[in-house]
Amino acid sequence: MLLKYKHTASQVLESAVRHPLLQRFQGVILGSIFFVFYFGLSCWLPFFNIYLKQKGFSGAQVGIIAGLYQSVLFFVVPVWGIIADRFGNRRVLHIVLFCAMILVWGMRLISAYHLFILYVMIFAFMHHPLGMLSDSLAIGYIKQHQRAAFGEFRVWGSVGWAIGNVLMGRYLLTHELSLTFQIAAVFYGITWLTIWLFHENPGSTVPSRRSPSELKSLFANKKMALFLLLLLLYGTGISPLYVFINLYYRDIGAGNQMIGLGFALQAFSEVPFFFMGASLVKRFGAHKVLLFSMTTAVIRLVLYGIISHPIPALLIGLGSGITYSLFWVAIVDMMHGLIPEKWRATAQSLLWAVHVGCGVTIGNISIGILSDWFHMRTVMLMAGGVTSLVLLGMVGYFKSFRLSQLEPLIVEKEIVELPHVIAEE
Repeated sequence: MLLKYKHTASQVLESAVRHPLLQRFQGVILGSIFFVFYFGLSCWLPFFNIYLKQKGFSGAQVGIIAGLYQSVLFFVVPVWGIIADRFGNRRVLHIVLFCAMILVWGMRLISAYHLFILYVMIFAFMHHPLGMLSDSLAIGYIKQHQRAAFGEFRVWGSVGWAIGNVLMGRYLLTHELSLTFQIAAVFYGITWLTIWLFHENPGSTVPSRRSPSELKSLFANKKMALFLLLLLLYGTGISPLYVFINLYYRDIGAGNQMIGLGFALQAFSEVPFFFMGASLVKRFGAHKVLLFSMTTAVIRLVLYGIISHPIPALLIGLGSGITYSLFWVAIVDMMHGLIPEKWRATAQSLLWAVHVGCGVTIGNISIGILSDWFHMRTVMLMAGGVTSLVLLGMVGYFKSFRLSQLEPLIVEKEIVELPHVIAEE
């Protein structure tokens, strides 16, 4: 009887979602999902390392926690990507978001170091796929509406992230850091409810059996493998520009409100570049946009290593629009041309797994250890040196490989070739 009731309720809900009025506002609903989710993320993530320091953990322990949290992404996100390709992004996103909502609420209840590590890894198992699944949900919608662009939806994530950082930085002037997890759980819950209003077109997910040989062929291609390796090394080099920049701000004298403002400025700078990203890729080619983004990242790291006052450091963060937005727009364009459509979520998961899951993990652990020995300004200069070497490697990669020299990554009924953006010079 209960199962019958659940089945009936599900049918009623799906029917309501297909109502013409809701169908007309599907783009608005999708943008709202990005906005509310990243608002919730901004409530805890920018202040997470500071919270760990406040609990008495050393720099090395913070680095290990942050590194292990990221490392889970490398193994988990590809798995969730394959599951999402099989059962649908919306359905899988609903499940993992609900679990993440419960787990983030319970974060403040854990105190012991080793228990905290275990809890964070369980949390990471459910939390890491959220970004990839949200992106894939948007890409599926774009496939059905050719006039839409990825940046038009992802930009609302940056807006939510920016507003959340400003408000939380102000809120933390008079409240405990531990409350950030409860607030985040509330906004994750709102996101979960909003997803119910979004209808995923059955054609945007292709349920099919994928042979292990097909996935193996992605990595067997030397050009693909080298490209992913460069993304991994790049993630290691620029890891201080992600969440660990909060320790840099703290080292040069910034308080929680200023740290929140710093993250907000970075996020607001991303907004115009998400809108312009598709046009820039179309005009100059994804590879040139990527190289420009990487060059700007090197300049930012070097400047952070020189500057010792919070105000100019915050202003340098305005370059995040180039180093983050353009990077992801270019990479998404490349990867979804490199891999067949039925592997769309898998392709997105590869980006997260290699660049963030492995690369940023190595960087976070390294930063945590180095921060116990060196000032964060010195760490920034070290990271700038590593990133500049990766930039040279990426330039060499694009000069070495042309489209005419590259064989298909997967041979099916139709031949899937590498995109022209990699070949353009």
